[in-house]
Amino acid sequence: MFEFPTANLDQQEFWNDIKGKLWVDLQPEIDAMLGPFGEKAMEALNPQPGEKILEIGCGTGTMTLALADRVKTTGEIRAADISRPMLQMAISRAKAVSAQSTAFVEADAQVHAFPKGTFDAVFSRFGVMFFEDPIAAFRNFHSAVRSGGRLAYVCWADRKDNPWIRIPTGASKAFLEIPPPPEDDAPGQFAMEREARVREILGEAGWTSIELERFDIDHSLGENVIDAADFISQMGPMSEPFALADNETKKQCLEVIQKALKPYEGPTGVRMRFGTWIVRALRS
Repeated sequence: MFEFPTANLDQQEFWNDIKGKLWVDLQPEIDAMLGPFGEKAMEALNPQPGEKILEIGCGTGTMTLALADRVKTTGEIRAADISRPMLQMAISRAKAVSAQSTAFVEADAQVHAFPKGTFDAVFSRFGVMFFEDPIAAFRNFHSAVRSGGRLAYVCWADRKDNPWIRIPTGASKAFLEIPPPPEDDAPGQFAMEREARVREILGEAGWTSIELERFDIDHSLGENVIDAADFISQMGPMSEPFALADNETKKQCLEVIQKALKPYEGPTGVRMRFGTWIVRALRS
């Protein structure tokens, strides 16, 4: 039973069901994949000792701990997520390393009453693309930051520049009923793929000095096609229908994904293109 204010009920249900549990199980593999992007976004934020930082969509806490290491014991990381399974793992990980500068909140960040004018910065690694009303969400973050505070996050760029998700998802359609992709600009993985849309959202929410930098890399999806297909079938758009499929369907689906990924397999694994935006802005 969820008792906090919620504007994104579909997302709440989504990230507290199969998807959230899968991300907990796959935490090491997901962190290995997303690592370079989180580091790049943190570099853009440049957190300093003693700062108070609001993290949106903290997931299993990997960036929370990295941020806490940067702000030291004199600072604070307030980490929010809507997924109870992932948040519970984040809390356990923070306790295990005695990360005293961390505090966690189970919340729909679009409407949660964060303390106003408190934080030096807002940060997110792929946690801001799912809001039903992104302008309201970023306005909420804006009100939580002090004058002169900063915003930095990473989100997925043009879906055409992300074959790592497009190609295996397309292949899986031969055996799974994959939900249709959201309409342009609708909540979802690629809600902020357009630069103009990002600028519109942040500008309407009150942020200034908006900067976008493309960060595209060839990156590993797995050690080989078997490893990569197993991973992407559990964390991509096909994860829920795959989890609910019978064993024979899963077997056939994995085989067709492996075949689709074969051209990208080499001595250093299955390497594909990942395209992102690194976004920065200020509260004037």
